[in-house]
Amino acid sequence: MEQITYEAYGPGGCALIIEALTDNRNKAAQEIKHILTKNGYELAIPGSASWAFTKNIEVGWIANVNVQIGEEDAQKLDILIEELEDNDEVQEVYTNAE
Repeated sequence: MEQITYEAYGPGGCALIIEALTDNRNKAAQEIKHILTKNGYELAIPGSASWAFTKNIEVGWIANVNVQIGEEDAQKLDILIEELEDNDEVQEVYTNAE
């Protein structure tokens, strides 16, 4: 099993860190990419979203910079995170949305 970290931007421009645990890197990437695309978003290049977080071994990713999003974007974000977390490959999703 391999742990992979993906980065994306979601509703309202909030950053997402998606941690996956997989035995098939290509399958995980395609499934996460499909979920993001279906919701109108896409994978970001490595480093483009992680700058907004600090990796803490005990807690995970902690937001350094928070982004205020509106109620509509918050609802879209909740749906996106739920779909991502329903995927067997995804272990955790972090965001800097408030």
